[in-house]
Amino acid sequence: MKTKKTILVTGSSGLIGYPLVKKLLNSEVYILGIDPRELFEKNRQYTHLSNINLSKDKFLEVFEKYNVSDVIHTGGISGPMLFNDQPFKIIKNNIFFTLNLIEACRAFNKINKVIFCSSISAYGDLLEKNTDENFKFSPTNLYGASKASCDLILEKYFENYNLDILALRFSTVYGPRRETDCFIKDMVNAAKSNKKITLPFRIDLQWPYIHVDDAVSSIIAALLNEKKNNYSYNISGPDFPSYAQVANEIKKYYKNFNPSFSKNNEIKKRELFSIQKIKKDIGWQPIIDIEKGIKSFIM
Repeated sequence: MKTKKTILVTGSSGLIGYPLVKKLLNSEVYILGIDPRELFEKNRQYTHLSNINLSKDKFLEVFEKYNVSDVIHTGGISGPMLFNDQPFKIIKNNIFFTLNLIEACRAFNKINKVIFCSSISAYGDLLEKNTDENFKFSPTNLYGASKASCDLILEKYFENYNLDILALRFSTVYGPRRETDCFIKDMVNAAKSNKKITLPFRIDLQWPYIHVDDAVSSIIAALLNEKKNNYSYNISGPDFPSYAQVANEIKKYYKNFNPSFSKNNEIKKRELFSIQKIKKDIGWQPIIDIEKGIKSFIM
């Protein structure tokens, strides 16, 4: 990085935030991490903030104190499997958190770039192949609705308030340290513990995954991009693996792994969307296919 930056990373101890911060600490930047959990040891380039009031005024205070130059917003409720019995918690942690943060960015008026980690869940059921960023949002759960709401609101901040914001709409993120439900994680854990696993879909079901390291590299590419960018970008992996492929990759390391599959898909198929826009505008492309991804998960 050419210039000294002070970057605020929300969700700095999460699946994406933690490896992102580790990667950024290899550069000449200063990182402020916001997360309820503190995982990093003391580092002259890193300050951790936890248990702070996530209000606009508090964010402004933090921006002023540390002279924040950029914001990477990976924080919030991280998937549709969480807190469905506590809907307001999803709204508070995803929508209110994001609105306070972006309004503070607008008021501070010194933020170079804001990167918002959105989700494929904002689109809802993706039944069409190769859709682009203009595909209409139609979320099927509250988590997806929270991501879609923030995505749409931030787009208006991008258009109307001279804020350079990029919304990165990630497909399903997998990789080491994932704690929430994920079929790849479940399959790897079953193989490691030599336990039987029955999966609620057919063996030929394909799913749009992205390895966490590719997710991190897309954020850094967006951060470093000096060309004019658009607002929204789809982000996914280089392939569209079936669960047969996933199982075969796991079997390379655990010969006795033999998962059972359903005769029918109990979850709706999700097609792979297009990532041509970010390849063209920013020059980013994923490199970790399912073979490399499973290896990193296991080794």
